[in-house]
Order: sequence, then C-alpha cells, then structure tokens
Amino acid sequence: MNQSEPVIMTISGFDPLGGAGVIADLKTFGANGCYGVAAISAIDVQQRPSGLNEVYPVDVHILQACMRSILAESKVRAIKIGMLATRANAEAIREVLEANPSLPVVLDPLVRATGGIDLMDAGCLEFVRDQLLSRATVITPNLPEAAALIGMNVENVEDMKLAARKLIEMGARAVVVTGGHLERPVDVFADSSSSLRTLAGDRIKPENIYGAACTFSSALAANLALGRPLAEAVILAKAYVTEAIRKSYPVGAGRVPLNQFYRLQELAESPPAGVKPVH
Repeated sequence: MNQSEPVIMTISGFDPLGGAGVIADLKTFGANGCYGVAAISAIDVQQRPSGLNEVYPVDVHILQACMRSILAESKVRAIKIGMLATRANAEAIREVLEANPSLPVVLDPLVRATGGIDLMDAGCLEFVRDQLLSRATVITPNLPEAAALIGMNVENVEDMKLAARKLIEMGARAVVVTGGHLERPVDVFADSSSSLRTLAGDRIKPENIYGAACTFSSALAANLALGRPLAEAVILAKAYVTEAIRKSYPVGAGRVPLNQFYRLQELAESPPAGVKPVH
C-alpha cells in the first residue's frame, strides 16, 4: 500500500459473486487510490439473475469486534455504510459514528434487493431514518429507497427533487437520489444550503447489470477520503460509475457486474511512451 493512500472502512454485506457489497466496495476504493478495509454486516447467498435470495445477518458482537479492530489498527479516513440487515447492527454503527464525528460518512440505505428480499428489518429502517440519517455526510438512496425513507412514492425527477428536500428536512446533511431506474439516468443532489442540482447521464447497457449503487457510493467515499469537496466528489463518482458500467462484461451466466478496474486495464493496454509491449 502506498503510504499516501487513505484508508476507508466499508460496513456492508458480503456478496459471494463480488458484484455488489464489500467486494465491490473494496475494488472501487483501490481503483480510486484508496485502501479498503471491511466489516461484514450480513452474508448474501444464491445470487441469481432474478436477484438476491437469502440474507444471513452477522451477529452484532462479531460486527462490533471487527469495527473495533479496524479502528484500532488503521487510520480510517472515511466510512461507507451499505447493507445493515438488523437494527442491532445499525445501533452498533451509530456508536462508531458518535465516536468518530469528524470522519466523512457515505450512507447507502439499502432497503430491498432486486428479487424483492428485504435487506433490513422494519426496526432497522426506522432507526436509519431517525438516528443515522443525520450522522452521515451524504446519503445515496435510489428511488425505492428514498420512497421508503420518506413514506411517499418516488417515480420521476420531480419526485426525486421533492424527496431530496424532504430528506434534508428530516436531518440529512446532503443527499444524492440516484435515478438509475429511470429511462434516462438522472441523479438529484441536494445539501443543507438549499441548493439542488440535477446530474443527467446516458443510458448504458441497462440490461442485467448490478453493483452500480455500491460502486457509486464507494467512489463517493473515496473522493471524500482524498479530501475533495462534496459537490466535486459527487460528479467524479458519477463519472467513474458511468464508465464502469460502460466497460462492464459478463463473468458468468448471471447478471453483469460493473468493471471497477477499467482504468487499470486501459493502462495495461496502453503502455507508457517509449515502452514496447511484449508479444
């Protein structure tokens, strides 16, 4: 590890296929010049094209021990939070955030998997809304997650703007409502200064990809750990995840994971000037 690489702790679920969860987070951290460490909150199994089938929460005492070990041994510069699964896990994470109030925190409030399986219990959702929302530097819900947090339907860009403002009123410091579900991807960024902007994108390979939400929030955390202002970090993270989607490719018969390492592959394909590739 380069000594200048900031350390980021991800707290999220483990996806054995590596397209989402902590594996996607760690790949994204590394690709953006950071060093990743992980505390696993749950294990997701039997990922299939229809979505995630089973979630097994990690015992809260194990999660607490992992987080304590990481914070004692590493100079963590940012925290990314994904799947929590249970209220007990959410409460343990709140304690970490209270003890480290100066660290940038990106909260990706994962509520439900593509296949319809709930990724947090009802008590956990309530706790996230009432206790964690205000402790994160920025939250990154998609349309269904924003709807679950505010208790209203969120189906289009105007709804996204309303949801972003509502989440700020509820205590969030900053919000990026991600619109990957829309025909043309548009994200809505709002912060406590009442500024609100839309970030439009292009629809790229819309079928059968997964891991975009994890990758975006992790890239955002990486840019914050590198000291970039939030607005700039959001733009850079969106550009990165867009290209990771563009360069994605199937690794099996199921859904297509993003290609978080596309930059390294481009470097390998284009050696520095004066260096001839070996055939």
